[in-house]
Amino acid sequence: MEAEIYEDINKQMKIKKIVQAGPESLESGMEDTVRHLLSVTYLKPLRDAAAELRPGKRSRIAQVVKNLSDFADDSPEQKQIIDSFAHAFDELKTVLSDPVLKKIGETVDHFFEDNNRKEPEIRSKEMSFVEILRKLELNLGEVGTGLGSSNLLFMAVELLLLSEAEVGPKIALIEEVEAHIHPQAQLRIIKHFEKDSIDTGIQYIFTSHSPVLASSISLESIIFVYNKQAYPMRKGYTKLDEADYEFLERFLDATKANMFFAQGVIFVEGDAENILLPAISEVIGRPLHRYGVSIINVGNLAFKRYTSIFLRYDESKLLNFPVSIITDLDLKPIDYYDEPCYIMINEKLNREIANLYGCEGINRELEKIYVTTKDMFSKSRTLYGSKIKESLSLDEQSKKFKEIHTQIAEILQMTEPQFEEFKEKNEYEINERYFNNIEKTKVFISRPWTLEHSIALSSLGEDFENILLESHYTQEVNRDTKKKEWERFSKPNQRATAVYRFLLEKEVSKAVVAQKFAKFMLDNKSHLKEVLLSDEFLKHLVDAIYHVTGGEDGAI
Repeated sequence: MEAEIYEDINKQMKIKKIVQAGPESLESGMEDTVRHLLSVTYLKPLRDAAAELRPGKRSRIAQVVKNLSDFADDSPEQKQIIDSFAHAFDELKTVLSDPVLKKIGETVDHFFEDNNRKEPEIRSKEMSFVEILRKLELNLGEVGTGLGSSNLLFMAVELLLLSEAEVGPKIALIEEVEAHIHPQAQLRIIKHFEKDSIDTGIQYIFTSHSPVLASSISLESIIFVYNKQAYPMRKGYTKLDEADYEFLERFLDATKANMFFAQGVIFVEGDAENILLPAISEVIGRPLHRYGVSIINVGNLAFKRYTSIFLRYDESKLLNFPVSIITDLDLKPIDYYDEPCYIMINEKLNREIANLYGCEGINRELEKIYVTTKDMFSKSRTLYGSKIKESLSLDEQSKKFKEIHTQIAEILQMTEPQFEEFKEKNEYEINERYFNNIEKTKVFISRPWTLEHSIALSSLGEDFENILLESHYTQEVNRDTKKKEWERFSKPNQRATAVYRFLLEKEVSKAVVAQKFAKFMLDNKSHLKEVLLSDEFLKHLVDAIYHVTGGEDGAI
């Protein structure tokens, strides 16, 4: 098709279109009969289904029935309908004769001369097949059919005609298929179309703003439109593996499918991040909803399975869709192991500590401690929680505790220089695993442990402590006691570790604490903005928000 804008003789701008077909350089004009065979069924958005089904010149049901093969010109079915309508009209005339025509005649007699009498009669207007069809109204046999029900009926009418075609592309284009339709009905619709496409060979192309629909169909059937470009999600186009597609078939629900309707996505691994990030974005002046950003809580560490959706194999057509991944380094700080009551004298923890600090000699040294104390402790209990042999005196017990504490402290001190090396190695592996800096995917890590530990280390640490204690203790005296205990720590990292350990050991709900902390930030956002923007321990959260909202120069 060639289209040309030109100015006609009346100085009006017009468009001239030429549609041709045939081998290149030998094209000829395409006749209307051929073009009709190539037509597709199109249902426009915001369609008024009820109006389309009403009788009248614009009746869609009349157009559809007229084009069905069962009612072709001169077919017995078409002739039967015309004859039936004429017969019904004759019967109507009989019914109207006495109560209507006779009474009208008596009055008409007075209006005309006696030698020019007139007889009123009802004549049946000869109507064509299409005119008869225009008198029909299609509904579901109920009073006050809703917009959703009318839309469903209208789609059924349109697809009736499409399924009749024997020659042609058999393509249906339906914009906003979910218009006025309940989510449960949306699921039934899409499942019907999936099956019908296989049975009839009809290709259905939908546009949709419904996460319900996006989550209920195969990921391979989705075409993601971003920056006016179409990106198929089929295998071979994305960096998803075969196993990733199978995984997403199981776990891509409506909340996660929301990412297909966003301008940017933040992937998080838990409820706490999911609750806190909108509050932080609000405080720093980057509310996520104003930028069209979705938070996707994957609920575990399967980031790679999700983020690979937006990464493309074809480097000539990269998506460059902004994705922030917020995850934890999950590396316990050294002071977590400083107290002997948290050292398990068993082979499992020997391996854990050795792997953690990258020191091969730890296994041997802790094994020596275990051998010297095997008569005092059961193999799988914590040092302070173990049963001590009664044969040892209190002095002997105290001496043995001090000896073990000194030995363990020396070993841990010996490994401290290797902790940073091990941390850097873990960071590198996480960045590689989650495609950091590939296209517009970036990874942001809570260091060295978790999100809550970072908050406890930050300038909002004391506020976080208060909210944590209020979430667990109902009595103020208990909160004060624990608060004073934490205040005795001389190093901020030790205090933050103790706070987070309390959160874990007391099994305080992270979601509850996050919800209360989010409310605290929103209630005090006027003076917390600069605090959040300048705090080094919260920088990764702020940077993650900036990345998906357009960077430092982003604007609403």
